Amino acid sequence: MQDFLDKAIELEALKFGSFKLKSGMESDYFFNIAAFFDSESLSFLADCYVSKILDLKIDFDLFFGPAYKGIPLASVVATKYFEATKQNIPLAFDRKEEKSHGEGGIIMGNLEGKKALLIDDVLTAGTAIKNSKEIIESNRGTFVGALVALDREEPYDSGKTFQEFYAEQGIKIHSIAKISELKK
Repeated sequence: MQDFLDKAIELEALKFGSFKLKSGMESDYFFNIAAFFDSESLSFLADCYVSKILDLKIDFDLFFGPAYKGIPLASVVATKYFEATKQNIPLAFDRKEEKSHGEGGIIMGNLEGKKALLIDDVLTAGTAIKNSKEIIESNRGTFVGALVALDREEPYDSGKTFQEFYAEQGIKIHSIAKISELKK
């Protein structure tokens, strides 16, 4: 989606130069979704997510936001999804550290019996998505897929991208935009 990519560049969420990523990989660009974290930009971003969800006709009944950036993303997407469809979809998320007081635990929300759609920022190597899938399934939910803002289309093996690699394993990962769409 070119509008999303244009906005990412305008907000400097997408920067070009020399960067070392969390995965340890070197890259000539960096994507920081936090640059969208003001009311107007976050509203625009959530509209992009919702538009993609509706276009893909994903069958789900719960939004899942992985800690940390996925939590505000899933929250605002859930709100915008309700505004667009009038469907009241619950939200769940994980914590990086287990809470020992209150309701305790590592999960906020009920995943049991739910078809969870993960909302996250970027696909690089897919490690966070794979970890979230395990969390969802260990809490008796079904992982139906992930939707990220940007697919970096990093090569995995034999010229395949990580998205293609995970697709072969039955893990559906969708994106608002792919980095190759910017290069066109």
